[in-house]
Amino acid sequence: MLELLNKTAVVTGAASGLGLAMARLFIREGMRVVLADLPGAALDTALQSLKVKAGNVVAMPTDVSDPDSVAALAAYVGSLGGVDLLCNNAGITGDLPRVSWEHDLANWRRVLDVNLMGVVHGLHSFVPLMIEQGREGHIVNTASMGGLMALPYLSPYAAAKSALIALSESLSLELSTLKADIAVSVLCPGMVATGMTGPGSDHPDCTAPAPGDAAVAFRQNTRNALQNATVTAEQVAAQLLIAIHEKRFYVLTHEHALELAGLRWQRLTRDCSPHYRNSQP
Repeated sequence: MLELLNKTAVVTGAASGLGLAMARLFIREGMRVVLADLPGAALDTALQSLKVKAGNVVAMPTDVSDPDSVAALAAYVGSLGGVDLLCNNAGITGDLPRVSWEHDLANWRRVLDVNLMGVVHGLHSFVPLMIEQGREGHIVNTASMGGLMALPYLSPYAAAKSALIALSESLSLELSTLKADIAVSVLCPGMVATGMTGPGSDHPDCTAPAPGDAAVAFRQNTRNALQNATVTAEQVAAQLLIAIHEKRFYVLTHEHALELAGLRWQRLTRDCSPHYRNSQP
């Protein structure tokens, strides 16, 4: 999208962290912004903080894990004149780090419901509207470096973010086939110093066993890395803005991110070549 002035952006997970940074930047670009997040003080505070700088912002309480709630958001945005930039950004880390088979099923469900199905609900409700509008649009899905590289002890989160990258790839191909003027970006940030990120905490009814020593050490190492993180939410949002203007699909925001993501493909090459080729009939 070359021109954002007077266009409308919808940002989920907009009450804090990266979503709030996106909203601030879009407002500075002259956009109308709809903040979508769970109802409560955080959303109210975010709205008031942004209204100080611009009146062109509204808030819509939304639970992305609830398809009816997201459908209501889309209907509301449609009544405002539609959407030009959709940012499916809402996400959670989930419970404390532990081995894959010890994350209880309730944690698996809530992480997938927000991080993956929340985006699915957004696409179901907004993509038909954007296609019907017949104008230029852009969709941003916030994934993570955790979806591009091996990430132990947070398997529900990593699985959701990996699936989200694949979903975004499919979406981009489908919109291109339709010749819809709607670009797709998948945002894959590393650790961001927002004060709102971290290696998780157990949900109130968690039935999983206590994390093992290796998982506890992983959590502490993650905390230490977050405390030393130098990339801010505002810097990630600024890089995203450039990617939106350039209609760039992959948005890797951290130094050495490409090399880290490449480790997966190096392993694929090592494990499948030449043995795989030699095994063919």
